[in-house]
Amino acid sequence: MMLSGLMKTYGIMPFLWVSLIFIMDELPRLSTRAMAEDNRSHSSIEKISVNRSTVTIEGRCDIESKRPRFLAELAPHHSKNDLANAQIIQQVELDETGFFRMSFPRWSDDRDRILSRFFLTSGHSQPLKKLTRLLWASEVSNAAVHQNLEPAKAKTVKGLGGIHPDPRLFDDLVELGVGHLTVNITLNSLLRTEREGNITRQYGGKEFYFNPTYIRQLDRLLKFAHQNQMVVSAIILIPRTTRDHTLGEVLVHPDAIDGHYTLANVVTPEGVQYYSGCMRFLAERYGPIDFPNGRITHWIIHNEVDAAWVWTNAGEKTDVEFMEQYTRSLRIAYFSVRSYDPHAQVFITLTHHWNESHRPNPRRFYRSRRLMELLALDSEHHGDFEWGVAFHPYPENLFNPRTWLDRKSDDHFETAQITFKNIHVLDRWMKQDNYLYLGKKLRTILLSEQGFHSSDDSLASQQMQAAALAYAWKKIKPLDSIQAFHYHRWIDHEREGGLNLGLWTVEPGSITWPKDKKLSWEVFRALDTIEESRQTQFALPILKIENWQEIAPHTNSSK
Repeated sequence: MMLSGLMKTYGIMPFLWVSLIFIMDELPRLSTRAMAEDNRSHSSIEKISVNRSTVTIEGRCDIESKRPRFLAELAPHHSKNDLANAQIIQQVELDETGFFRMSFPRWSDDRDRILSRFFLTSGHSQPLKKLTRLLWASEVSNAAVHQNLEPAKAKTVKGLGGIHPDPRLFDDLVELGVGHLTVNITLNSLLRTEREGNITRQYGGKEFYFNPTYIRQLDRLLKFAHQNQMVVSAIILIPRTTRDHTLGEVLVHPDAIDGHYTLANVVTPEGVQYYSGCMRFLAERYGPIDFPNGRITHWIIHNEVDAAWVWTNAGEKTDVEFMEQYTRSLRIAYFSVRSYDPHAQVFITLTHHWNESHRPNPRRFYRSRRLMELLALDSEHHGDFEWGVAFHPYPENLFNPRTWLDRKSDDHFETAQITFKNIHVLDRWMKQDNYLYLGKKLRTILLSEQGFHSSDDSLASQQMQAAALAYAWKKIKPLDSIQAFHYHRWIDHEREGGLNLGLWTVEPGSITWPKDKKLSWEVFRALDTIEESRQTQFALPILKIENWQEIAPHTNSSK
């Protein structure tokens, strides 16, 4: 019987209809989970830890079984279903209780096994049969070069994006009271193919070359940010470079055929090697304890992956296929940067399209909620890691700053979009037990890109933009899961599709050089200071409210 028939015959309520569809969709994974539980009743890997030189794996097996067990390894460029390419490392030796503990070198030739997955198998016949789940390392704090680093702490959640690299403008960031910055890092600008004149590093026996001019530009900004107590979130981007260029071949995902940026090449050994090498270099340079070049603690991996076709292209894929590879990109970046900083975090990056996609093509555009569910499932099945969410709660219409009038932003988990009107829904979502890191720690939410359009230089337009800014700030203030609010952008940009999102107007013909401060500049400067109340009071009549308590989130609302 069709599901629609069930709905009519048995009177299934609309809100249960969505749940039924989700359960039906999840049945294959739930069955897999049940089978994995059965396997783990006889064999299990309980812990995989990595230090500077060694991988150690602990687990248990049924001592009554006489068949031998072997530990197998799967390299990061292989799909989790590609067990034909897994390699057996050694036989498992059990003690009298069935417990085993084995250690082996972290490095194998030019491969770092911190990036590998492991499982137990019963024999050498191909493809290998899994007796346990396929697991990534669970404990890597002792792998970090800089063991004594403290977590970064910002003076305020107030942040900015679209940062102009010219140091003549940096003092404005201090005057604005910024506590967070987003910085775009394009890997094709960072990496070079020749040794001469470039910075050389070796990782795992492979020599890499990095662009000193690009690095000096990053150094200036990141050093300034550190000296002024600004926490930096790096957005890792891979432009869709032409295939006939050497860097394009190694960095760009081989299936990418459209869009501005692509998924990292996580499907070839060379692609993983170069991607990890770039991340290690950045973590090494922007992570030493004295921070001579500044510090990066938050790593936003690619851009707006629910709109993958435009911003993280990997060819046409189902959401499951895309997330299998994107999650590998997250984990490769995570283990690479955690090899230096034990507090580094990686972030999935999503737009405000929660239960709807940008366009009706499910192999090119996805729903943010669905990708979050798939990431949580992957963490549950294959080992948790400290990922967070870099969310972009733009208004429903980017050219209309009146986000409080958004029609698709409802106060429940089935909402079509999450904008500032219902941003508390994201806070509630991330506080569910199955989204906590290791089941107990609230994951970090960065609002890493959002802004409000001013249609012209008129006072009315500037007031509307500034009112939207004040509204957004007041909406997030009570939400303890949100650790950064990166307003986008600092200065209007002449090539941003007609949007004027900046706190400054732009000098005509300069692309993004500041001309005049907008009213939103004054409001932004006042946020999180003693001037906040006075500088945001003007917005109340625009919003048609008498006080800010009227827009406070309804914490007891239904899910």
